[in-house]
Amino acid sequence: MTPIEFKYLSNFDDQTGLQNHIPFIHFYHPRNGMVDPVPLIRVALSKALVHYYPIAGRLRKADKGKLVVDCCGEGVIFREGKVDVTLAELLQVEGGLKPPFPQLDCLLVDDVWGSNLITDSPLLRMQVTRLACGGFILAYTFNHCVCDAYGALQFVTVVSEFCLNPDLITPSIIPSWGREILRPRYPPKTSYHHPEYDRDHLTETPSPTETDFKCLTQTSIFFSKADISSLKNQINGGKCATFDAIASCLWKARTKTLIKPDTVTKLLFPIDTRVRSKPVLPKNYYGTAVVFPCVSTKASELIEKPIQYVAKLVSDMKNGVIGDEYRASVLDFIELNERRGFCSEGAFVVSDQSRLRFVDVDFGWGSGVYGGPARAGTGLVPGMVTSIIGYKNEKGVEGLLALVSLPSQALETFHNEVKKEIGSVIAISAL
Repeated sequence: MTPIEFKYLSNFDDQTGLQNHIPFIHFYHPRNGMVDPVPLIRVALSKALVHYYPIAGRLRKADKGKLVVDCCGEGVIFREGKVDVTLAELLQVEGGLKPPFPQLDCLLVDDVWGSNLITDSPLLRMQVTRLACGGFILAYTFNHCVCDAYGALQFVTVVSEFCLNPDLITPSIIPSWGREILRPRYPPKTSYHHPEYDRDHLTETPSPTETDFKCLTQTSIFFSKADISSLKNQINGGKCATFDAIASCLWKARTKTLIKPDTVTKLLFPIDTRVRSKPVLPKNYYGTAVVFPCVSTKASELIEKPIQYVAKLVSDMKNGVIGDEYRASVLDFIELNERRGFCSEGAFVVSDQSRLRFVDVDFGWGSGVYGGPARAGTGLVPGMVTSIIGYKNEKGVEGLLALVSLPSQALETFHNEVKKEIGSVIAISAL
């Protein structure tokens, strides 16, 4: 019997800008001896939820816009499916197996877009789809308020441990809730300016609908190590962080494609504070622990100046938010400003998930052929969020993959602008 209680969510967890869902997907080859993955994963999931029991609860509205987790044990969604296609056939898709995935809505029937179904609704929706060859596809989506991508990987790794050892009682990763560590100070005070939360409008605008998200075209761009070196060599003689180079390239290309030159454009990028700020969060903390520093400039300057200028903006901002006080200031700002959401006008979010090895999660079928975000188009604003993940392409070349969603009429221009920045032809797919 798991505890029946209410769990506190930090201001990072339930801030308006993260009241959305984060979908992931894994593809696996068949294994010797046609074992059915569905009952194995279903049982393992139920065992994992004993330890991660808040995930089987529901979010409820509390005072002053806060959300809490009601550990009521109402459960999660688990579906099974079957498709008459083999993994070998899926691998024949031009460009290899990577987002955007055809027929994703069949592989994750319960995918949720935008800010729908946040409260009084399951926090995890999972689906296992059998392939004709004996392989399978695992897809799931988490309510972002209960965990971030790091936490999602932690949870699904625990599920895999119970698959590999059905007699296991206690997983190797014992979860820590610990959200109370991130309570705002009393009295709260802000010591930094936080333009990531600037208001866009004086009047409320309707929340985007699922149609608003789906009308954009999903695309992904592969950056090989050679492509990344080409970018970095244009910046400070190659002395540049990989994220800074790729984020600058994408921001510059997107601004040229979508943003009017006389407006202000903003780049937000999450930075994990689990171990870089004090108090240090407990081991196996699975809640959201990121801040979103924001750098802004006139679009005309971003367009006209070289990528080295853009990368310096990013680097300077990263260096300016190091320290314990910045995280505390963000938590207090959210507390003082009515749980205000992120800015969206001219804004672009690049999330670095390249070190999260979803592909290595093994349920007994070995490492995945692909493991990671299921699509672009997360967040509350269509097209605003891009993820960068580690990826090995169909030729075995390792690099990074950027998942982007754009208006279809802007796709070709965006791709061309990325090519110009990198100075070479790169691998692109779209759906």
